[in-house]
Parts: sequence; C-alpha cells; structure tokens
Amino acid sequence: MLLGIAIFFAGYATGRHDSTFRTSWFSPLRGTSAASESVGSVQGGPNTPGDNTPLLVTVRGLPILPAGEHYSLYVLSRNHGLISCGAFAVGEGTTQVKLSYPGLLLKPRGWRIAREHTGATGIGKIVARTV
Repeated sequence: MLLGIAIFFAGYATGRHDSTFRTSWFSPLRGTSAASESVGSVQGGPNTPGDNTPLLVTVRGLPILPAGEHYSLYVLSRNHGLISCGAFAVGEGTTQVKLSYPGLLLKPRGWRIAREHTGATGIGKIVARTV
C-alpha cells in the first residue's frame, strides 16, 4: 500500500497533470494559521524559448475574497526575499491558475501565497507556504 502511494506521488510530481501543462517540478503548499484548511501546489513547466517558466498554481480551501482583495504568489529568492509572480482570485472548490516567471532554471527554494488589498504596497498576510 505505501509503495502504491509513493508511486502515485512520484508520478504526480513528474507527470502530465492536464492536457495543456507539462510538469518539470512540483512544490506542495500548506495553509498557515491564517488559512489552516488550505492546501495546494505550484508546478513548474519547461522553460519557453524566451526563458519564461510556466507555473500552474492549484489551491483548495482559500476563502473567496471580497472586491478590492486578491491573492498573490511569491517565489522565495536566493537571498530569502519574496518576489511577486502574479495575482489571482479563487472560486468554490479547487482553483487552478496559470502564471509565468522569467528564468527559473531550477526548482525554487520556496513559495508563498499572500492575501492582499488591491493597490496596497508591501506583502500582505501569508496564507500558504511551501511544505
């Protein structure tokens, strides 16, 4: 049984997840105390000819936000700073969002999702992070 679960996760992390996205690496996400029921992942695809890395963000359990708020995806840089990769909204159930980031040659050190007010400066409240 454990071998079957391990094989499933290995295949999931390295395989094709839908008909339009090919995964090169997989990073699971877990909710923080601000959204403890949330789970998700960030998947990276092969770099495009312009050296952009396609990203597929999958989240479940984040609350739908009121007008004027959104979620932002951040990548943890080599010096441990956070760099924005884009903003998104969620719906009922599981949400998948396609984003991209220039030149992620290796699997990044980590990811964060923050809840933010539109137009605000700085990083909002972190609601999910790399496991």
